[in-house]
Amino acid sequence: MSNRRILNLPKHKNPSPNRTASAPYNFVPLPEVVVTAVDDPNDLPDHDRYYPNRHTGYFEVTLTTKSPLYVRCPFTREEFDLDEQGKDRNGREVDNQTRYADRIKNTPDFFYTHDRNQPVIPGSSLRGMLRSVLEIASYGKVQWVTEKRLIYRAVGDPSSLGSHYRERMLGPNKTRLPDMHFDYPSLQLRGGYLRRTNTGWAIQPAKDIKGETFVHVEYDHAQPIIGGHGRQRVHDVFVEPVERASSIRGRRRGQRGRGNLTLDIAITPRVSDIPGPGLVPAKLVESGHMGGNHPKHWHCAIYEPDPTKPLIPIPDEIWEIYQEDRDLTRGLPTRPLTQDGDPLFYLLDSQGNLIFFGPTMMFRLPYMRSPIDLVHPELRRPEDIDYAEALFGFVRTRKDLEDMKQRGVISEIPKQGDKRRAYAGRVFVTDAILEEGQTDYWLSRDPITPKILATPKPTAFQHYLTQQEPDNRSQLDHYDSPPPHETVIRGHKLYWHQGDRTRQDIEDANAPPTSTQHTQFKPLKAGVRFKFRIYFENLSDRELGALCWTLHPLGEPGKEYCHHLGMGKPLGMGAVKLDAKLYLTNRTERYGTLFDGDNWQTGVTGDGEPLSDRAKLEARTRAFEQHILKALGLHMKCQHLFEVKRIGMLLKLMEWPGYPADPKDGRFLTAQNRPNTRYMTIQPENEYRYRPVLPDPCAFDSSLSSLAEPGSVSSVTSASASTQSITSTASQKLSPKSHKRKRTTKGRRPPRR
Repeated sequence: MSNRRILNLPKHKNPSPNRTASAPYNFVPLPEVVVTAVDDPNDLPDHDRYYPNRHTGYFEVTLTTKSPLYVRCPFTREEFDLDEQGKDRNGREVDNQTRYADRIKNTPDFFYTHDRNQPVIPGSSLRGMLRSVLEIASYGKVQWVTEKRLIYRAVGDPSSLGSHYRERMLGPNKTRLPDMHFDYPSLQLRGGYLRRTNTGWAIQPAKDIKGETFVHVEYDHAQPIIGGHGRQRVHDVFVEPVERASSIRGRRRGQRGRGNLTLDIAITPRVSDIPGPGLVPAKLVESGHMGGNHPKHWHCAIYEPDPTKPLIPIPDEIWEIYQEDRDLTRGLPTRPLTQDGDPLFYLLDSQGNLIFFGPTMMFRLPYMRSPIDLVHPELRRPEDIDYAEALFGFVRTRKDLEDMKQRGVISEIPKQGDKRRAYAGRVFVTDAILEEGQTDYWLSRDPITPKILATPKPTAFQHYLTQQEPDNRSQLDHYDSPPPHETVIRGHKLYWHQGDRTRQDIEDANAPPTSTQHTQFKPLKAGVRFKFRIYFENLSDRELGALCWTLHPLGEPGKEYCHHLGMGKPLGMGAVKLDAKLYLTNRTERYGTLFDGDNWQTGVTGDGEPLSDRAKLEARTRAFEQHILKALGLHMKCQHLFEVKRIGMLLKLMEWPGYPADPKDGRFLTAQNRPNTRYMTIQPENEYRYRPVLPDPCAFDSSLSSLAEPGSVSSVTSASASTQSITSTASQKLSPKSHKRKRTTKGRRPPRR
């Protein structure tokens, strides 16, 4: 046993009601320490024998849907071929007039194996559901976080991010506002042109005239040339070059922000569509008209390319970030950079390294740090084997092994078969089959079009990162926040249960037939029962207890807890109740004789233990709970995990019936004294504009705040494979990464037993 440091991670502070955001999801905070299942990889049991002091057997599990459930079926071979050919299910080419119901990707069938009218829940989905709960409850590693840097744009954002963005793009404001406290190295915003080379994409700088590669053109001066209002069109013009000078951009009534902005920019006094004395050719990039109380001040004109300047290569990682962002579907599409010669703007650091580029001067910009950088390195060390990896298996990547070698954890890369490199799981989950005798199990006989389910948007940093001053929007922490604030990601994301949902709660009856954002599905209704098994081999008392706790979360007496599964969780779908019965097997009996009377010898001992019996559940989970509590330094204070604040938050998010959303009320439900669980809206009012902050689950139940937390002790006893210290911190990782994004799948589908 060795000492493991309890991390003093930033704690999220909840906002006041008027600054409270609403969302159908919330977060279980990051663990203060990773609890390892074994001291050393060689302590894991071998797979070629059964150990007499370990447990082998299975769980017989009944799954009951508590709200509508949907797991989409994969394509048939014919559907796959049509989709690869860009055709709909009728064999016609897909275009903007294709009905969403005819698109192959919107096949409404529930997962099945033989008969589409006999729904099946795949074992891989069940396995992922269980593993995610186990990772949280057992204080496992936090490793399934993207390494790709997020991209953002905050031109008029009144929060701290807007100040951060404007200073990176435009430089410090000479009449600095009090809340603009950032201090960045000198950056250069330049104009140029996209070039295709034999090795990839590059940027050809524009001519440098009087110290500038582009000039600003007054909006009114440009209108006679370009005519009307457009969006990011490019025009051939002639402009008078000028040097950069101070310009005050006044804020008119109704505009965002406060005071005036004093900027150093080059504003040309003359622009024409024909040549003239003192004019040079340029490409005028027309930006969109904002209208209303936000009149446009300037367009930008980029001087022609300078063939004497060397090309600036665009690194693959930067091009991939741009390409992925460029191809996203948005309400207001931007001019795509796809052709050789497309005019663009780009940002260089003081050493001349390319930071990013875009089609307009105020382009979308990647953060310097990625989400994984905001997870402490000690929470994701590859040499640590947590409960989830010990039970479900793992494979270390080459990058993981090289990292371990560099830090001296291993002296050389382990060979194939070494447990430090990979380990097969000891838990196997079957498909869940519909229990016999049920006939009326569909929510609707016909496919349903659900309300639009948006993908998670971690760029909403006021939701996804811990906040220290949630009521002060100018002090909100984002991915690049400088000291004195420190921030980390909020933790594991889960959705609130919202009680049983009707078809009316889910369906969007007014979806346009040719919508590209809508889909269709055929969900099951509440009350449908499935059966499946979980086989396990060679589990210790603690490991078996961890699996029992995962299946039947041991919370406060009298409360019911449900797992989350399938699609539509933001709408309250996917709540399932598990009822498991534990069967242990005697392997000597199993393989010592062929028959047990008139039956096959299975080696099953006893009639099984129902985990719904609280006394039996507590007995089975005791060793696991005490191990976690001891690792947290709370074993003298707590008897059960539900007495710990972090686990209390997990159980609150699993509690049934949960907290239904009220689509007609505000972000904070005053009558119920809790936040709403609906998505915030953009119309008729943009509720995201002032970046209200998402509170943690304590805002729904104040009793959670009084639960135990690990103390300020420097270390506690914990099973650990290594005492190697990690010298790199997330705050030091500011440069772009060259490696690929980590795979986020939960593992292979287990074999059927």
